[in-house]
Amino acid sequence: MKTTLYLARHGQTQWNKVQRFQGQLDSELTAIGKQQSENVASQLISKKIDLIVSSSLGRAIASAAICQQQLNAPVMSLDSLVERDLGHWQGKHVNDIKNDKNYHEILHQFTELKPVNGESAILCGERIYQALKSLALSHKSKNLLVIFHGEALRCLLARLGENSTGNAYQLFDNGCLLSLNYLHQDNQFQLVEQL
Repeated sequence: MKTTLYLARHGQTQWNKVQRFQGQLDSELTAIGKQQSENVASQLISKKIDLIVSSSLGRAIASAAICQQQLNAPVMSLDSLVERDLGHWQGKHVNDIKNDKNYHEILHQFTELKPVNGESAILCGERIYQALKSLALSHKSKNLLVIFHGEALRCLLARLGENSTGNAYQLFDNGCLLSLNYLHQDNQFQLVEQL
């Protein structure tokens, strides 16, 4: 028995466009972001999505609402799927932070290091992992679309052993889609593919 989770990054936002860190702050979807959300839904029409789950941040909720128009599945949001808390970096432009001596470790590696008042990659990865495991256990044999965030996705994949040296901007375009199975008999996740 398995539960399939289609993991999507929300559509492009105003702050994504200008490379400004959002973290747990928010900004509106752009016209491109709305189109990217429609594209996510289009790719999944044949998959018979049973439930759309989004982070409780506005950009993910907006993307989920756009997907719902095509997929005709119920939508719920979870606080546990919000983006990594980037602490005092939130609201700042990437170029203003790149010179921080911890920038590379915090945003490219999977460690306990965190921005001031923020969340480490390890804690973020574990939070997302537990949220997805809970969803899988309560929706056995279902197909779920989960809309959340780039840095949270990077941390999750690192938690699953899929390490990379890139940051979320380099690894995951807005509206990207990955497929993850939860294998109930093995009590573990299996990354299937990037769609």
